[in-house]
Parts: sequence; structure tokens; C-alpha cells
Amino acid sequence: MSFRRYAAVLDAAETPREAEARAFRHVNGLLASATDTPSRVAALHKTHQLWGILLMDLASPANPLPAELKGRLASLGLWAQRECFVRMSDAASLEPLMAVHRDMIEALSARPPATAAEPSAAPAGQRFVPAVA
Repeated sequence: MSFRRYAAVLDAAETPREAEARAFRHVNGLLASATDTPSRVAALHKTHQLWGILLMDLASPANPLPAELKGRLASLGLWAQRECFVRMSDAASLEPLMAVHRDMIEALSARPPATAAEPSAAPAGQRFVPAVA
């Protein structure tokens, strides 16, 4: 998938965080509505693709996230991709994967921490740091 094609479909008023949250909502909708093997495999494939795009971005030197957060998100992304492969061949619940996506949606939808030039928008300690199991 070309990043230019991906960028071309983004709403100009949509922030990258909003676009990522929308992407997670989309794949969660696919996962939730997967009622047979073909739709399950298609939903898991799209989920795997999403995490692949995010992992490539996390590996980019231009990504401004702190190294520790990038590492945690990369670990989570690799788990999600493995989970996609495992769940393609069995009928176990997709709920653990969807729960991670809901956590990502919540974190991406939250107001980002204020920069040094801005007054603090939220008390310290309320920043999202994903836990990796």
C-alpha cells in the first residue's frame, strides 16, 4: 500500500491521531462483524496491515515519539500481528485484539499532553502509556 494513496484519502482537517483512531475503529468493526471464515480472515488481514503501517512509522527516524513509547508500541504491534496469524486458523475470540484496539482508540482520542510552550492541559500522571503484557 502506497503511503501517498493513504495520505490522499485523509481528510485535510483530520489530525494523524484522529486518522489512526478512525483506522482502529474501522478494523474493530470488521473484526466484530466477522461471522464466517472468509470475513474473519479478511478482517484479521486488514488488522495485520494496519499494524504493519504503524510499525513502519514507529521505525522511522522522523517519528517524534519518545524511544521508550515507540518500543512499547512496537512490542504491542508485533503481538497484534502474531495474534492475527494465530486467530486466522482457529475460532477463538477476537476480543483480546479488539480490547487493545479500544485502548488505542481511547488514548488517541484523548487530548495530547501540552507542549512546553503551552500551559499544562492535564495533571501529570494522566498520560497514556500502554502496558505490554
